[in-house]
Amino acid sequence: MSEEILRNGFVSLRYDAAHALLTLKWLRQIDFEERREGFLRALDFSIGNDIRYWLIDDAEIFVITSQEQHWVENEWTALVATSGISKIAVLLTDHYNSLVSFTGFTQRAQKKYQHHGSARHEVFMDQQTALQWLLGEGRQ
Repeated sequence: MSEEILRNGFVSLRYDAAHALLTLKWLRQIDFEERREGFLRALDFSIGNDIRYWLIDDAEIFVITSQEQHWVENEWTALVATSGISKIAVLLTDHYNSLVSFTGFTQRAQKKYQHHGSARHEVFMDQQTALQWLLGEGRQ
């Protein structure tokens, strides 16, 4: 059972204490400052509540700017390495343009997470599969 801990004009955060899971859902297309604010508020909550698993719902995201990509690949992945978060699942729609534009970015981010020795990061097309990966047998 999850509870909503934050909702504003661009993001919703839901906390599932039983599974140490935070779900971050973008409510619309966001800009860099909104991504940064949403991620940092979620990170603070995660650290304070020993959250290990993140589910990021990017269904409303169709553009990730180069500024956002640079920040996520560099600063964000380093911050996650200090947080205790071990798995991050990202939900994308199967919209072709989104998949094509996010592939390179996703691969670069995965390499950065590996470099920091922190969270595992995977992309999924449906929530059930993402949750199985996050919370299934052999969680790490």
